[in-house]
Amino acid sequence: MSEENLYQEERSDGLLEFLIETKVRRDPKLLTKSKFLNGLQCPKLLWTRCNAPLEIPEPTAALQKVFDTGHLVSELATRCFPGGVHVQEDDFLKNLAETQALLASKDPKPIYEAGIKAGRLYARADILRPSPEKPGVWDVIEVKCSTKCKDVYLQDIAFQRYCYEQAGIRIGRCYLMHVNNTYVRDGDINPHELFTLLDVTEEIKPFYGVTPSLVKGFLDIIDMPACPHISIREHCRDPYECQMIPICWAFLPREHVLELYRGKSKGFDLIDQGVLRLKDIPDNVKLSANQQIQRVCAITQQPHVELDEINTFIKSLRYPLYFMDFETIFEVLPRFNGTRPYQQIPFQFSVHIQRTPGGPVEHHAFLHKKADDPRLEFIKALSACMGQEGDVVAYNQSFEKLRLKEIGEQFPAYRQCCEDINLRLVDLLVPFQKFYYYHPDEHGSASLKKVLPALTGKGYEGMPIADGGQATSEYSRVTYGAGVDPIDRAKVYADLEAYCGLDTGGMVDILTALRVITKG
Repeated sequence: MSEENLYQEERSDGLLEFLIETKVRRDPKLLTKSKFLNGLQCPKLLWTRCNAPLEIPEPTAALQKVFDTGHLVSELATRCFPGGVHVQEDDFLKNLAETQALLASKDPKPIYEAGIKAGRLYARADILRPSPEKPGVWDVIEVKCSTKCKDVYLQDIAFQRYCYEQAGIRIGRCYLMHVNNTYVRDGDINPHELFTLLDVTEEIKPFYGVTPSLVKGFLDIIDMPACPHISIREHCRDPYECQMIPICWAFLPREHVLELYRGKSKGFDLIDQGVLRLKDIPDNVKLSANQQIQRVCAITQQPHVELDEINTFIKSLRYPLYFMDFETIFEVLPRFNGTRPYQQIPFQFSVHIQRTPGGPVEHHAFLHKKADDPRLEFIKALSACMGQEGDVVAYNQSFEKLRLKEIGEQFPAYRQCCEDINLRLVDLLVPFQKFYYYHPDEHGSASLKKVLPALTGKGYEGMPIADGGQATSEYSRVTYGAGVDPIDRAKVYADLEAYCGLDTGGMVDILTALRVITKG
């Protein structure tokens, strides 16, 4: 389900920079491009990275996957600039020495992963190429897994240019190379079509102009004897989700003000005023209707229930009901012909069918266990278990709806089937998103992961696979990875079936609980 995706292109590049730096030994007091971006986001993060790096949580398996994918993307990008030299990556001193030798060569070639140090500054270029226009001048090419240009990338490139020029390297043009999300795979991946090359020489100038003063300020922060105190704010997740959130936010109590529905800024303001708990929000603070419901529930520790609205929703359902959920892979490098970067590819579904209100439930499931494109087998199996009448119940239906639309376009023989299912979709998210029902244990979220335990007492705690991101990662590992133990693969598949089955079985339980509530 889309709300659970852990691996997002918006996060991948910042995490990749961090992971690269954890693998290369160098002076911790150097200001690298990754640390420069840390400083822009939060001085506390910068200081900790340089002075107490062990306090930052270790990268997870999901982040390691980001690192591995980033390397594949970078390798593909170098094919657009053939004839170059890939310098040593893991040994810091060799990286510097090999780069310097290549920069001084009378026969300059593109340099991949060129590491350059200027005093306490260090940056490693994805690609440095000899300028085709000016001898002795080099162009900077920064490769990103994202599908668009962002200010944080321009700041990244501006720092690189400053570092290289401080080292005496003449820089000509600066480029951002990002993924082209309109590219459709047809045969082997074509790197010239996969990437978009943007000349951002002019765009980085405003950022470049302030870089010297920022560098000075960040070096001063690194040299501070103690960590600066920085209040938590929106910057904790902008432009990347900070790995120190579990540490910096640990002081927050249960049912805290950052759980306010669509009210993060208001929550931060309340924290600055010394108000941490929802129940302690003063009467004179202006809250939206839904936020006021949260406050009252925190005070009373009782759920909010709008019986008429819930009854209307339940009575609108047309039986039989088909509770449906998909799991998908979504990779920057499209794995199958006819797919695009980051396209969601369904590999699993679970369907629970209830033919009468409160009646028995039957379960149908599909999990593709081969390394080829799962979509055709997926839709064949789905169409076989979906009747012609009755509502199809999903949680956050826009996700499943778009997947069906895409499959129908790719496989015309099943287009009508996909369209018919979409016409019958009903979203079980609605009663919770609209606060017809709200329990304080939802903690401001209407997600299935929060609603199910709050309403029924059941949940995902203790499950080997407990969220969509983990499901995606584990499925990819055992299905497409090399040398996977068959016992490991079988266990992961069983865990996937249990996880997806709980998603749809949980929806049945939620609807049953709502029925009980309306009957008093």
